[in-house]
Amino acid sequence: MYHARLVPTELRSSRLRAAWSALPLLALLVIYLPDLGHGFVKDDFAWILSSRIGRLSELPQLFLRQNGFYRPLVGLSFTLSDRLFGLHPLGYGLTNLALVVLAGVLIYALARALRLPWGAALLAASLWALNPHGVGGAILWISGRTSLLLIVFALGAALALVRGHVVLAAVLCAGALFSKEEAVLLPAILLVWAGLEDDGARLRWRWRRAWPWAVAAAVPLALYFLLRSRTAAFLPTTAPAYYRLTLDPALLGRNVLEYADRSGTIMAAVVLLMALVVRRRPRLDREERGAVLRGLAWLVGGFGITVFVPVRSSLYACFPSIGSALAGAALAGSLWRAASERPRKVMLVAAAVLPFALLPMYRARNERMVQNADLSAAVMEVVRARAAGLAQGRLLVLYDDPAAKVSARNAFGTLITDAVRLQTGAQAPRAWFEPPLAEWLDVPPPARSDQDLVLVVRGGHLLAPPPAP
Repeated sequence: MYHARLVPTELRSSRLRAAWSALPLLALLVIYLPDLGHGFVKDDFAWILSSRIGRLSELPQLFLRQNGFYRPLVGLSFTLSDRLFGLHPLGYGLTNLALVVLAGVLIYALARALRLPWGAALLAASLWALNPHGVGGAILWISGRTSLLLIVFALGAALALVRGHVVLAAVLCAGALFSKEEAVLLPAILLVWAGLEDDGARLRWRWRRAWPWAVAAAVPLALYFLLRSRTAAFLPTTAPAYYRLTLDPALLGRNVLEYADRSGTIMAAVVLLMALVVRRRPRLDREERGAVLRGLAWLVGGFGITVFVPVRSSLYACFPSIGSALAGAALAGSLWRAASERPRKVMLVAAAVLPFALLPMYRARNERMVQNADLSAAVMEVVRARAAGLAQGRLLVLYDDPAAKVSARNAFGTLITDAVRLQTGAQAPRAWFEPPLAEWLDVPPPARSDQDLVLVVRGGHLLAPPPAP
C-alpha cells in the first residue's frame, strides 16, 4: 500500500531515515536531560523506604506489601534502584528517561504491527513522548515510574497480542496489573482489539476472534486480585476521599474536559495543521480505520478509572494518550498519502523544527518541579549533616511559605518524616511545619527545645541554616 513513491526523495535512503528517526530522541534528551536527578520529592521517599529489603531472598515479600497502593513491580524497580544508586537521584531519573525511550520504541513497533507506515509510526511515538502533559512529570518526578512501568508492560502486551502471541500478552498484562491500578481495564481494551476483523469490506468485531484473549486474560486478573486481597491496599470504599471514586456530574465534566485537553490537544493540533497544509480532510483506508478504532478504545479504557477520581494529575494522561497518539498518527498518515511532494517537504521541515522551537515552553514547564527537587536536596543535605541529633529524637522544624509555588510543603508534604527517616535511619523521626500542614491542623504541635534543627524556606530557597553544634 505504501510504495516508495509516497516517501520524499530526501527520505528514501535508509541512513537518512535513521537520522530522521533520531530527531525525536534528540529533542527528548535536550528537553529533559538537564533537569534530571535534582532531588527526591514527596512520594519518592516513601517508595524507596517501602521497597527496601535485607536480602534478595526477600524479593517475593514485595508482592505482599502495600503503601495504600498495591504496585509490587514498582516496589521491585525501586529496590533495584536503591541497590544500584543509593540516595543519588540522578540514577533514578535516568531510569525513568530510559523507560520513556523504551515506551516510544514500543509505540513505534505497535504502530508498525498495525500496518501503519514507518513515518506514521514514528509520528505516533513522537506525539506521545513529546506531549508536554504528563510525560515530563513522569520523567522528572521519580514516582512517575508507576505510570511508566504500566505503559511499558501494557504496550508489550498489545504488541504481543497483535502479533498473535496470546500467552505472552497475558504475561505482560500481568506486569501492567502489578504496576498500577489503571491496568485492570487493559484486558477489556485488548478484548476490543482482539475482536476486530477486516472482512475486506469493513471492520467488524467478532467474538470468535476475541475469546482466546478473554480466556488468557482471566488468569493474570485472577492472580492480581487474589494477591491484592491479601494486603490492606486501598479499595474504592476505603481509599482517602481524594482517591475515592465519585459520580458527581460537575467533577466528572471537569475531568473529561481536562483529560481530553491533556491527552488529545497536541495530537489534534498536528492533524489540523497537516490538513491545512494539504488542504484536504483525512480519508482513511482499512488499516488506518483499524488504528483509529483501536486508539479510541485505548483512550476511553485508559481513562475508565481515573476520570472518576476527584484528584487530577497529568500523570493520569500518560497511559490513555497512547490511544490518541495512535489515532492521530493514522489520521496524519492518510493526509500524508494525499499530499504532493511540496506539502510533504513543508511538513517535514515543521516536524524537525517545532520540538526544538518549543524548547523554552518545555523547560518552563519543568522549572517548578526542578525547583522543588532542588529545595528538597538542600534540606536533605542539612538533615544529613545533623543526622545524629535527629536520630536521637531532636525535632526538625521547617518555617515555610504556604502560598509559594516552590515550598518545603510542596517538596515534602506529609512525607517529611519519611524523608528524615531515609536520610538519618531514625525509626520515628520528628518533623513539623510552621505554619502546620492542613493535614496536621488537628495534631498538637510537638514540644520544642533549643537543640531542634530549625530551617527557614522563603522564595523557594533554603536560607542559611545554623551550623551543626
